[in-house]
Amino acid sequence: MKKIIFSLACMGLMTLTACDDYLDINNSPNAISSVENDYILPTPEVNIAATLGVQFNVLGGYNAQVYGQNAGCSNYLDYSRFLVTASNCGGAWTQLYSRALQQLEVVRSQSADDPGTYLAATVLRTYAFQLIVDAWGEAPFTEALNTSITQPVYDDGQAIYASIISELEAAKAAAQPSDAVCANLLFGKTSAQPGTAANWIKFANTLLLKLYMREHGTVSVNDKLTALVNEGNFITEDITYDQCWGNSAGSYSPLFAESKTISNDMALNVALQGTTLSSSGDQRLSYSFVPTSNGFIGVVSGTNLSAEIGGANTSDFSQPNYRFDMPVDLLTIYELNFFLAEYYATVSVNHAQAEEYYRAAIAASCARCGVPDATAAVIGTYPYDSANPMKNIGIQKWVALGTALSGFEAWCELRRIGYPEFSDVKADDIINNDVANFNSMPTTYQAGTLYTPKNVNAEVGNKTLRQRLPYPSTSTSYNNNVPATKGATVKVFWAK
Repeated sequence: MKKIIFSLACMGLMTLTACDDYLDINNSPNAISSVENDYILPTPEVNIAATLGVQFNVLGGYNAQVYGQNAGCSNYLDYSRFLVTASNCGGAWTQLYSRALQQLEVVRSQSADDPGTYLAATVLRTYAFQLIVDAWGEAPFTEALNTSITQPVYDDGQAIYASIISELEAAKAAAQPSDAVCANLLFGKTSAQPGTAANWIKFANTLLLKLYMREHGTVSVNDKLTALVNEGNFITEDITYDQCWGNSAGSYSPLFAESKTISNDMALNVALQGTTLSSSGDQRLSYSFVPTSNGFIGVVSGTNLSAEIGGANTSDFSQPNYRFDMPVDLLTIYELNFFLAEYYATVSVNHAQAEEYYRAAIAASCARCGVPDATAAVIGTYPYDSANPMKNIGIQKWVALGTALSGFEAWCELRRIGYPEFSDVKADDIINNDVANFNSMPTTYQAGTLYTPKNVNAEVGNKTLRQRLPYPSTSTSYNNNVPATKGATVKVFWAK
């Protein structure tokens, strides 16, 4: 059933305007409300997966030093310098607003008396707006998706978070676990076992935990966090798009499809290489990157090494392990455990429980990558430290997200938690001492840190992360209500 749904979703609007079984030709061709939700919901799901799996993954992954630019390649060289322009991110904006969110509104409007499907669409709407706020900080919300308003105002990110949390809490409260849910790509309906709201309630609770933890420190959410943790009805398996891709053009997983265009551009960053391999026996890189003849070899941000290493080839450096069925993760067990570790480390302080969840998060990360459990080795290198628990929690969450190729979330959690921190080691020194020698274990790069890219974007500067994406030209060119551009180092509301 999932493969059938995917083929419909790939057809996009053609599915919604040309199916004689569902549309009366005397109606407006835009009247997609006459299509059953079974045939609508998979389409915004694919749009969310495509946005998260490609453009956000790439932009976030370069900003988080998960990826670097491969030798001699140039497509993403600016990204590796922490430079993003207003034209670079317009595709993700359009994909989320004009495709995913608009169609989710149709599903919600058609399921006012169908609380299970309404919850599912609201969970995905919440997820999409969370992505938008986390990327751009401010965005249209109260006037968004209203076809009579062509120039919507931008709302503050904190206010958007408050609204989507309220919407999700209400939708969850109205649904019962046994409520039916229309066909979808996450918990799909089959003739043998109709989908129900039970899994969507778990998804909603885990998403709320994530949103509350993002707000924590900015908004008073301790009581809500405690109530949610005490309820304990969280996901029990990764929420991921992993069974809806096919081994043919048009049905590939998003990043695999992108790899057909970008070829060899993306490579393993020396930061992720050095930090992961600093724990002996940690094999998580083997899931996400392909080793070279010298092992896992990373590149340095800010250069494609053409000027620094004469004769270097793309094959000298590890590239992502592209596969046609590469999953796109929305929420995972390892993320849940890291959030719970953080909760017990900082909110309801219980360091024994925090350490237990920290260990569980690392074990779940290894399981996610399909490699032997390296928890003991990782804990030996990055132990839980009750005096400063968020340092190693932050470092290992970044490793877990990076080795799962979840570049956008890696960037988000870097900005929010503040770890790994920047070292004083120079990019040129890492190139000359590690990269040029194809060191399988870097010695100049300091494990568990970031470094300033070579030729770093001047707007970002030394020992600093890019904190947001610029408002996209697809909005600024047509909307007079776009606020004044904020600089690359202006933090979104939840960032540390």
